[in-house]
Amino acid sequence: LQAVGLLFTTAQRSCLLLYLNVKFVPFFALVFFGRPVALSAWLSAAAALLGTGLVLGDRAGGVPPNIGDALSVAAAAASAMFILRLETFAGGTEAKALNAVSQLIVFLLSMAWAIGDAAVCRTLASAPNDPLWAVGGAVTDVQARMVDLLWEHLPASLFLGVATSALTNWLQTLGQQSVSATMASAIYALDPLWGCVFAYLWLDEVLGPVGLLGCAVLLAVWLYQFLTALSVGGSPVEPLAG
Repeated sequence: LQAVGLLFTTAQRSCLLLYLNVKFVPFFALVFFGRPVALSAWLSAAAALLGTGLVLGDRAGGVPPNIGDALSVAAAAASAMFILRLETFAGGTEAKALNAVSQLIVFLLSMAWAIGDAAVCRTLASAPNDPLWAVGGAVTDVQARMVDLLWEHLPASLFLGVATSALTNWLQTLGQQSVSATMASAIYALDPLWGCVFAYLWLDEVLGPVGLLGCAVLLAVWLYQFLTALSVGGSPVEPLAG
């Protein structure tokens, strides 16, 4: 979801929209696990939405709100659910095994998506209406695209696959063996601000005064949520049941 969204929106806005995952965590916990949501969580969520709205309204980057923003929000919801479910299983599962299974599922689903997309494209572009022919050709097409990607962008592929995916998921699994989902989400909330910094340094993406004000609001919300989680939920907790 995030990767597709980045085809349409900027890295800065995608990072800031992904910050909403920390706001989804307590509400998903309420809906799916019956956890109560404190008034402070509602207030911080409202402030986070305000900050996010300011960033979305910023036109300094030259990109108006678009479908990429919606996909980034969907990615945030998926990330929030991942944090909650990881809390359930991290405490009783070996971190490397859990991370390996997660990465395997991502690989299998990604391959199925790529082959399905290639098969549809071959069917639409060619006359033969043979599903086996389309799938067989799609597998060949995907293999060729993978080889080309590794050949032309090997450093980037290794960095994205190893450093930002496998390594980070393994570290997250290790961390949530002793930290609750609420506390973990408060820590992760600083991610989008780092994203904005790196997008400015590496991609020359900038925010105008409105966007910077939104970042300031989000930083204030993060600080409040982190200090609150540290005071009331910073100690290790029992994982959620189910």
